Amino acid sequence: GAAALWLAGLRLFLRAALPRRKKIAWSVLLLVMGVGVSAALPLGQLWSKFLLLLAILPLLAAADVWLLRSGRGFTFWVRACGFEVGTVFAAAGGRATCSTLPESGHWSSAWVEAAWPL
Repeated sequence: GAAALWLAGLRLFLRAALPRRKKIAWSVLLLVMGVGVSAALPLGQLWSKFLLLLAILPLLAAADVWLLRSGRGFTFWVRACGFEVGTVFAAAGGRATCSTLPESGHWSSAWVEAAWPL
């Protein structure tokens, strides 16, 4: 579900008629936002916040259709928002996971369970 939505959004982003410089700038901004999210949220909350944003994604897309009045349809904005949310939280999860590796550099099941309580 989320991966397919992200891939559809990535395809949309890559095919957009934006200059390469703007695509790179937007990608960097999303990654920086992910770093900010990982600094603001504890590791255990990343997953729940990601799922919350996925749940309200249709509302975000509807707001974009209504506010931006770009002529783009609802499904366009669902894919675009899905790509953005997925990219931000992938960057956040990657940074949070890498910055909290145990000193040994190896994963242990006890450490993983402590970091990701279910």
